[in-house]
Amino acid sequence: MLEAIAHRGPNAPGRWIDPRTHASVLLHARLPIIDRPGGLQPMANEDQRVQVVFNGEIYNHQDLRDELRAAGHSFRTDHSDTEVLVHGWEQWQTELPAHLLGMFSFAVWDMRSNALFLCRDRLGQKPLFFMPTHEGIAFASTINALVIAHGEPPAVPMTRIAAYLTAGYFAPPHTIYPAITALTPGTGGFFTADSQKQITYWQPRATASPTTIGGAPFSPEPAEQLRTLLAAAVVSQLRADVPLTCFLSGGVDSSIIAALIQQHQRNIGGNAITTLSVGFAEAGFDESAHAATVARHIGSRHQEIHLPPRDDVMDTLDWLMRYVLGQPFADSSLLPSYHLANAARGLAPVALSGDGADECFGGYDRYRAMRFITRWPRPAKVAAWLPTFNCAPRWRRLRRACAADGWMNQYAGLTDIFTPPDRKLILPDIGLPFADTTVPSPLGAADSHWRNAMLLDQHCYLPGDVLWKVDGASMANALEVRSPFLDHRVVEFANALPDSLILNGRRGKLLLQKAFSPLLPRSVFTRKKHGFAVPVGQWFRGPLREPLLDRLRDSAGFCRLYLSSAGVEQLVHQHLSREDDHTHRLFALLMLEIWFHRFHPAITD
Repeated sequence: MLEAIAHRGPNAPGRWIDPRTHASVLLHARLPIIDRPGGLQPMANEDQRVQVVFNGEIYNHQDLRDELRAAGHSFRTDHSDTEVLVHGWEQWQTELPAHLLGMFSFAVWDMRSNALFLCRDRLGQKPLFFMPTHEGIAFASTINALVIAHGEPPAVPMTRIAAYLTAGYFAPPHTIYPAITALTPGTGGFFTADSQKQITYWQPRATASPTTIGGAPFSPEPAEQLRTLLAAAVVSQLRADVPLTCFLSGGVDSSIIAALIQQHQRNIGGNAITTLSVGFAEAGFDESAHAATVARHIGSRHQEIHLPPRDDVMDTLDWLMRYVLGQPFADSSLLPSYHLANAARGLAPVALSGDGADECFGGYDRYRAMRFITRWPRPAKVAAWLPTFNCAPRWRRLRRACAADGWMNQYAGLTDIFTPPDRKLILPDIGLPFADTTVPSPLGAADSHWRNAMLLDQHCYLPGDVLWKVDGASMANALEVRSPFLDHRVVEFANALPDSLILNGRRGKLLLQKAFSPLLPRSVFTRKKHGFAVPVGQWFRGPLREPLLDRLRDSAGFCRLYLSSAGVEQLVHQHLSREDDHTHRLFALLMLEIWFHRFHPAITD
């Protein structure tokens, strides 16, 4: 298991075995960022009866250290944030997570009560999986480590395959394996020999007419308050004993973070920050020129990497599946994320990013689409007006959403990779409603459907797709990525905003533009949103054509054994002939094949 997570922390692996029974073991692979000489793990309290392993960063660890010292605790390290968890557990027990500002997953083994406490940060920036065993509980930062602990891959029912093909990812607490659970963000699991209890300490909520945000009075000038909140989040995440860099795509989110970092550096008389972007030769995918424009405007030292069509794509995906993913994952931006992280690691072991802004401030087209749908009293009639054949995929998605009943099915119509008819084409005997593929609507639901969709994305899409991809791609390169937009105080602020400050009929992120347009070029806010996409659809018609066909037509592969070969061939033919664009569907099938080839799990009905 330690070897399976070694890529996440290549320095100073640690292990601890309970001296009483030799039955309880803690393992840790360290990437030292804070208190590099003193932060070795597992870490214990003075009498060695509380042991902690921890992944992530506690940004307010110095404030908590002062508070715990005032309560009588003694610290042996100079400034390790891990030791704050040790004494914080002694002081607050299961209330510890509510005191923490940061991204984290950690485990506490308390020998005094023979209790195990597992905990994950509020938004799910750091992963944590667990699995019951004959001896008790196994847990890890990766699914792969638990497959090793199990001895062989647990069995997988076809319903999990259908769920994957629908959404392209698994939202916590689900994984591809029913035997392995992803700890839900904002929760802790308390385990003893006789009981298991989940403790929820935070959840994304819609707040109507708030009086306070993050403990501060709600300002009548939300743009000013957002500038203050996000700038404070950025400064808190710049604390490290190692160099830092910043991802810069040239879009709204990363540009705001880079500008705030550079502004802080000027305020303290520091050097210009280093920013990093990635570009592609294919037209429509390269944003490097926009990133360079922003870098010149804010005065950062900018570096670019360019990714040509690569002949190592299959090898990279195989490696990521074996060591990082452990389950199929259909987001092809994993590839540029991995290569960007690899380049960033050559500059610094820590990078800041703009992740989380779309889900909190209304950046996705689906929110505007749902706003459009709900403005019509009978959206099914609108569906009849929309084009049906030879139209862009986004129009087909909008048509499906308009024809659906209920906001979750409308959301599914806008986001599903394989729609029910698509699934029937390749899975003729399985039908799966969208509600079975994700968790129920979050508590504290909003009044508008599109705000509910934003909460659902914070609850499911962020931890299941975006943040899992970012953590996997970065930690595969021993790089830590921090996301100031996911400071929970910023998220709470965003969830309390009135609709009019988030989006209108034409664009989202209205408050971000109002708050930060003075810092950035006007073009950052006026040009069309561009996702961090890789031209994999074009590669499937070019350098990746034969590797794709080899995988999907493998007689011992998943598609031939468990799916409709005719249906899969239809998707391939339509894409290669340019009759239709099945990029996302084919990538989802490719990753399914890579997973099946790597792990050979038993598939059940």
